[in-house]
Amino acid sequence: MPVVLNYNATVVTPTVNGTSIPIPLAPGGVGVAAVVVNVPNSNQRFVEIKATVGLQGTSGIGGVLFVLFRDGVEIYRFRQDLLNGFNQYALVTLQAVDGNATVGPHTYTLGAQIQTPSSLVAAAVGPIDISATVIG
Repeated sequence: MPVVLNYNATVVTPTVNGTSIPIPLAPGGVGVAAVVVNVPNSNQRFVEIKATVGLQGTSGIGGVLFVLFRDGVEIYRFRQDLLNGFNQYALVTLQAVDGNATVGPHTYTLGAQIQTPSSLVAAAVGPIDISATVIG
């Protein structure tokens, strides 16, 4: 039966409008949250990463590309579209499983960038959190 081997979490802000991290146009990007977790030696090692990011679109239409990195290497990506005036605010959640984590400490970073071409102006405003659970 699987058991939790390790857990860590980072809360950037627990509330909406608790911060304002401008999201740049691609190919730029900005890290909005990061967490470090130690993966112990075990026969099976899976790391489940969960993140929540509150977005605000202030003008335009477009998509925000979220990219999850392990130690600077991309392992997962997804997109959230915003249409100012219809969904000016969006609460985006991510759940990913990393089945390739080696033994030792790993930094998981969630980055964001606006897909081009786009007229979207957006920021990560909160709540923002990220957690990593090692299951073996």
